[in-house]
Amino acid sequence: MPSTPKVRAPLARTGMRDKIKKVATELLIKHGFHGMSFRDVAERCDITTTNIHYHFGSKQQLVEEIVADYVEETGARHRAIWLDENRLLPDKLRSVVAYNHERYRRFNRGKVSGRPWSLIGRLRLDSDVLSPAARASLASFTVTVHAAIDQAFAHAAATGELAKDAPREDLALLVVNLVNSSSVFTQDAGSFERLEQFFGAFERVMLDLYLVKPTAPNAPRSFQASAPAPTAPT
Repeated sequence: MPSTPKVRAPLARTGMRDKIKKVATELLIKHGFHGMSFRDVAERCDITTTNIHYHFGSKQQLVEEIVADYVEETGARHRAIWLDENRLLPDKLRSVVAYNHERYRRFNRGKVSGRPWSLIGRLRLDSDVLSPAARASLASFTVTVHAAIDQAFAHAAATGELAKDAPREDLALLVVNLVNSSSVFTQDAGSFERLEQFFGAFERVMLDLYLVKPTAPNAPRSFQASAPAPTAPT
């Protein structure tokens, strides 16, 4: 009787692809496009560069796939935060800070360090050498986040959380720019605490001027990144 064929090759290929992408993502965040080479990835994965070419073709194709996946995952996390109708705006701001800190601490010890921690922020600096597809993926992140934040502020206005005279679109635009510049800001400041202070300053202004409903009576306004951000729906 002939033996039953084993179906392990596709799983093995998928596992190796994921491993290559994980290692390459880390190198891209740390060193940028020029600092990530097939040789470095191959050494860390204990494979040959031929294996990487087999799975992804060129470096540009590998980066395109990595960027598309990263943008999709990050955009989904932001949508999960901003479109949660059970949270008020200050809670959503705090969740964004917590999510940023979750990613920051993968590449930095403590909060006084300025190493890159976001693939989106890092590769924006290399946009001139990226393929059109990779650049389009990076640009789509801003579109996704802007739409989610706009919707969050619209919901806050509709439910009476925001005052009627609040410049909703202007406030949303400020938050979009805070989100978009978070990684570069921590690199320039060399500290995550400065980013917390920046988000905290925005919350204080918003609370004092435009929010009708506080998060809770006597709620603290310290912006410590401790609470975990909600995960994206599966």
